[in-house]
This record gives sequence, C-alpha cells and structure tokens, in this order.
Amino acid sequence: MRQNGRIFLHKQYFCRKVLISTMTRIILQKNTSKQRRGSSPLAVFFNSVYPLSPDAVAYIEDNTSLLKLGKGKLLVKPGYNSDKLFWVLKGVVRGYITEEGKEITTWINEENEIVGSIRNLGLDISSDEYLQVLEDTELVVIPRAVIEHLYAHFPEANIIGRLLLEENYRGAEERAYISRIPSSEKRYRRFEQTRGALLNRIPLKYIASYLNMTLETMSRIRGKK
Repeated sequence: MRQNGRIFLHKQYFCRKVLISTMTRIILQKNTSKQRRGSSPLAVFFNSVYPLSPDAVAYIEDNTSLLKLGKGKLLVKPGYNSDKLFWVLKGVVRGYITEEGKEITTWINEENEIVGSIRNLGLDISSDEYLQVLEDTELVVIPRAVIEHLYAHFPEANIIGRLLLEENYRGAEERAYISRIPSSEKRYRRFEQTRGALLNRIPLKYIASYLNMTLETMSRIRGKK
C-alpha cells in the first residue's frame, strides 16, 4: 500500500511537469510571432510556477541565453568549474560518472528540468561528473550570478526557487528509493510506471545503467508478459 502511494505521488509529480510543459509550449507558440517582452521560454516557465514581475522578466530575458547541442554532445565534463545551470527547453540530458572505465548513469532529466553540476555549485572546485544530451537539445543558460541577483532583487524568485527545489528534492528522493529496490525486475517496473515515456525515447542502455542492471537483464524483463 505504501509503495502504491509512492507511485501515485511520483506520477502526480510527472503529470504536473507534463502539464507545465504543455502550457509553456502553448504560450511560446503564441508569443513566437509577436517577439515581445515575456516571450523568453525561461520566463514563461517561471511564470507558470509563480507570477513574475515585468522587471524580473526583463532581467531574465537580458541575462540568459539559448544553447543548442546535437545528440551525444557533452554539456559538462570533469574539470568543469560550475558557474552556470541549464534549463532544458527541449531534449533529454543524463548525468554520469565513470568507474573503472565503465559509465554509470546517475540521473536522467527531460524538458522543464534545471540541470547542471549541482554538487559543486557555488564552490571553487571542479566537477567529477559528465552531463550528456541524449537527443538534439535546446537549453537556456542561467549564470549563477543571475540566480543570485534574482534572489536578491525579486522576492517572487525566492518562491519559485523554493517550489522548484521541492520538485527536485522529490526527484532526488525517487532516485534514492528506486536504487534501493533489491529486485531488478521491480526496479524496472517502477521506472516503467513512473517514467515509461523515456523507454521509447532514449537508448535503453542508459536506462539499464541508471537502474543498475545489464542491458541483457533489462531485455529479459521487458520480454516477460
């Protein structure tokens, strides 16, 4: 019963993200031809979380930029000293580390997620993590100085930050939970129930790595009825 409750809450989390993604896409389609203030994809997304003041919208538009990367390209690699975060407008990004020559996927994020090398954000140390785009991907680059300015000068930014932190914490809790399920099949079924759309979107080897199983094991599980 408790596990079903966890799945229900996690489905709610991703349903809300799908809804926000749809709303953002609709607003952006309406704004594309107008090219007016407020059409920044990041500002549109933040507005869907909590209303922004016109000055905050203008600041975001003037101080963030769009980055496009082709499938398979690295966004961050070891040695990167993090002073930026990235909001995924379109595409999928994974984080991974290497251990004894083997790539280990630690997380996979989609549209409307903020990604980056979080562990060393604000610290004068380099990252030991790779971030790789798994599709042709569009991201909005958010310098750390911009985040700090928004927090300091726009009260609503602190509310948005808290709400996004709550969602990211739920995602982190889910990653911790699924990694501790002892059965490979139960880990896969959990992923299938909560994030099944990714199974038809990215190479399965990355999902197998994320779920700590071989691709062969996951193929056998998928072959069961």
